[in-house]
Amino acid sequence: MPDHFTQLLEWRRSEQAVRGLAKIPAEFYTSTSSYLADLRRSYESELRENPSGRKGEIARQTYQRAIQVARDIVEGRTQKVLNAAFHASIGGSRDVVNALAEERAMFDRLLGALVEFRRSAASYIEPMVAPAAATAVPAAPEPPRAPPPASPPSAPPLAPSARSRPPFVFVRVLKDARPVEVGSETVDLKADDVLSLPAETARILTEAKVVEPLETTSAKPVT
Repeated sequence: MPDHFTQLLEWRRSEQAVRGLAKIPAEFYTSTSSYLADLRRSYESELRENPSGRKGEIARQTYQRAIQVARDIVEGRTQKVLNAAFHASIGGSRDVVNALAEERAMFDRLLGALVEFRRSAASYIEPMVAPAAATAVPAAPEPPRAPPPASPPSAPPLAPSARSRPPFVFVRVLKDARPVEVGSETVDLKADDVLSLPAETARILTEAKVVEPLETTSAKPVT
């Protein structure tokens, strides 16, 4: 089995070669801390016994190199966890592949802080909510009174289909964008998809150059 310093070099090489987190042992943080502590005690002991000895100097240089390699690994992985937390806060995946327990805990804390910041300080950048899909139905007029004893029957209530609905328009998605909420549903915005959206939502996305309107006579929403 290779010594810990050789393993550190290999882990750093693997970390720098991949975009996500490289797969390293679950005990990386604890074992590396123990290894560096032992290495420091060893070179300090050598230097105390023989300050001008070559063995102590080699041990000191090994310790300094090991510290730098371990720092490169930790800082590289921390940067990747930071990026993953940011993307998760704007709707990305919350699955951090190959994250160690310490890194997963850091990811969860970062994500919570980012989400809370968006809600408290910048709520206007949260996903748009489409207008309600239905409006109130006016009460049916009271039928005229007839002389007793007979009275005409009350007018039947309006059927659900008679309720007014906001107009929907068909659009084509120009580029991938964050999902939008349409009523109780969430609609993904993928380039070249054709969707029907509430007119107000379609207008906002058109002005943002995310979609373009299509000529059509259909007015049924896409689910």
